[in-house]
Amino acid sequence: PPLLGAGTWSDYTLTDSLVRRVPGSVTVRYDGPGHVLYLSGNRCAIGHATRYLTDLTLPPPGTVCLPGD
Repeated sequence: PPLLGAGTWSDYTLTDSLVRRVPGSVTVRYDGPGHVLYLSGNRCAIGHATRYLTDLTLPPPGTVCLPGD
């Protein structure tokens, strides 16, 4: 299946370059610093990860999550 990647402003480029190797995959950009986005409390990042983990639903390409979302 396609992959879902998530990267912060410091690691998005590397994450995206790896994820794009699998056709149909998407990387969510978190426009801020951090690690462990799923545990961060950011509802945007958590929501996309949860939808992918439960039913393989990917967000649209170019999706960005902002701090405080």
